[in-house]
Amino acid sequence: MVAGPEAGRGNPTSRRGVPLVKIAALSLACLSAIALSGCDIPGRPKKEDRRPEPHHVTDFKTLYSQNCAGCHGNGQSVGPVIAMNDPLYLSILPKEQMRQIVTNGRAENGMPAFALSNGGSLTNEQIGIIVDNIYAWAKNPPPTNAPAYSAPLGDVARGAAVFAANCASCHGADGQGLKDKAGSVVNPAYLGLVSDQYLRTITIAGRNDLGCPDFASRVPGKAMTSEEISDVVAWLASHRENEFGQKLAPAQQ
Repeated sequence: MVAGPEAGRGNPTSRRGVPLVKIAALSLACLSAIALSGCDIPGRPKKEDRRPEPHHVTDFKTLYSQNCAGCHGNGQSVGPVIAMNDPLYLSILPKEQMRQIVTNGRAENGMPAFALSNGGSLTNEQIGIIVDNIYAWAKNPPPTNAPAYSAPLGDVARGAAVFAANCASCHGADGQGLKDKAGSVVNPAYLGLVSDQYLRTITIAGRNDLGCPDFASRVPGKAMTSEEISDVVAWLASHRENEFGQKLAPAQQ
């Protein structure tokens, strides 16, 4: 008897000789296991272990460490500019003004804008978290007689006398600095990096982290007045030079 066309035909097999029906069954079993496990594939990090998207970070310490500590320090280390946990500094700078500074930056001081809308990396919510927590960070009460944060520049000649009485003991009579005490505050390169407002802020708040006293501590029993601070800032600003080494007239605020 002649065998028909179906005679002798078994189950289809793969090239390795494994029946395709078994491969299909195994694949279906794997897919079912994945579905039952909630797509939690072995080796895949859990949701709580995954790094959040930058715009979703709301932890103050993380935001401050990534965006502020490099320049302002972390409250324990010293940064190149004023510390953000200085209670005197925070008492003279309105919170909304700090929010604007973080949002828009301070180009004259080399500080970039941080808001997404200005090309930065932070959302408005993240900026609010940083600012609110900075103001909650300071622990010591500030002086109650602090001068105003901003004021017009004063008189250069009077400023020289104010500098001699309040600053020369550390920075030298000419402001060029004294060995083993403090550096120059009239160096054109330094003055080219800071604004008049920055000079006023440092004169008021000092840099306690660097041993620089505030406005009320330079001369025992005699705090600097707002007018004296305006005068000494005018004197400092009078040492600015352009790229050709020519003196620049202080810009009025």
